[in-house]
Amino acid sequence: MIPTPPPACREVAQVLRSGSRFLMLPHVHIDGDDLGSMVGLAAALDRLGKESFLYSPDEIPEVFRWLPGSERIQNRMPLGPFDAVILMECPSEGRLPPGIRPRELGRVVVNFDHHLGNTMSADVHWVEPERAALGEMAVLLVESLGVPLDREIATALYVALVTDSGNFQYRQVSAQTHRIAARLVEQIGDVSEICRRLFRDRPVAELALTGRVMQTLRTSADGRVAWADLDSEMLRATGAREEDAQNLVADVNRVRGTEVFALFKHMTPGKVRVSLRSTGPAVNQVAALFGGGGHRLAAGLTVDGAGLEEARHQVLEALERQMAQEASDS
Repeated sequence: MIPTPPPACREVAQVLRSGSRFLMLPHVHIDGDDLGSMVGLAAALDRLGKESFLYSPDEIPEVFRWLPGSERIQNRMPLGPFDAVILMECPSEGRLPPGIRPRELGRVVVNFDHHLGNTMSADVHWVEPERAALGEMAVLLVESLGVPLDREIATALYVALVTDSGNFQYRQVSAQTHRIAARLVEQIGDVSEICRRLFRDRPVAELALTGRVMQTLRTSADGRVAWADLDSEMLRATGAREEDAQNLVADVNRVRGTEVFALFKHMTPGKVRVSLRSTGPAVNQVAALFGGGGHRLAAGLTVDGAGLEEARHQVLEALERQMAQEASDS
């Protein structure tokens, strides 16, 4: 039994019921959670006879292109105005697609997110950091709209939920998460094909790239932090594309005894993107120091104006300070 939606969910549902034309925007570097949530919610709005426009400047990662409805994501901004602009997992302005000013696009701006420390300006806020995925919240929203879950909607929302929860491995996963997942599986039936496409079907180039990255794996002297590097030369050597690196954090973050893992991605001169994963320390606070953000246990940031060595030094030093501070506060 799915619980009664919270008041914020009902407020978002009212915005969607009262309007007829909507724009959905994901965060930069679109992932399975915001993509699946966008596609699933758009399908639900279709059932109500409403128009939905889905925009992202990023190419849809190949691993998700099989998902029915993913072709609705446009890489050119559709013409407005819109009754509402729905921000999917955009906890700060820095996580919006470049050049986007939501208040210039729609009458109402909805902040729909599950990231800790969300500071986004909006008219309506539904932010629940304890949720395992935006897809978990999207199920409640669809049901608040009075739209029956069908196989198409459930498949999209299951992709959102299973990817952002780390296949139900992350700390935010709760009994309620599993109840919501069960509700989706009731509509989908056999989910083995979905999981095979998401977690097992990998091109040879991606596996070769993983091997290259594994060779750079290092740990701190105390064993609490592990990190690895990814650069453009590795892509050239293996024939992989940058999108093939999307699963690398999960693949490499397997070092026994570590508390934090960092993947340093150096694709263009003077810019290093960093993905952080944690089993305890608040990596989102470290990300915030560099203008990034995310969850307490999963965050991302970009170091501008630095090479790989310098960026690694800055981030690892910040992680050390954060972990020392948390140890002294406990």
